[in-house]
Amino acid sequence: MKNLFGVLPLLFSVGLLVGCAGEFQSTDSGSSAAFDPPADTSIQDSIDRMNQQMAADAAANAAAQQQFNAAMAAAQETMNNANNDRATSNW
Repeated sequence: MKNLFGVLPLLFSVGLLVGCAGEFQSTDSGSSAAFDPPADTSIQDSIDRMNQQMAADAAANAAAQQQFNAAMAAAQETMNNANNDRATSNW
């Protein structure tokens, strides 16, 4: 799980770079729309799907992390209560 959180920022960075790279357009004023080839949106569609999946994965990871933190807090509280009960029973 710890390795996942180390790789996650890298994946977001790559996704951001790939997503931003699709936004660049040529500023060449010499080309005419009549001679431009039709736009192929399959790559952009793939990038959009990847970005959506990464966002969904990030949300799922955040929810799982919250559940894990809550479970750890509950376990810690249980241990604290057990230790408190043991300490007061020795009196």
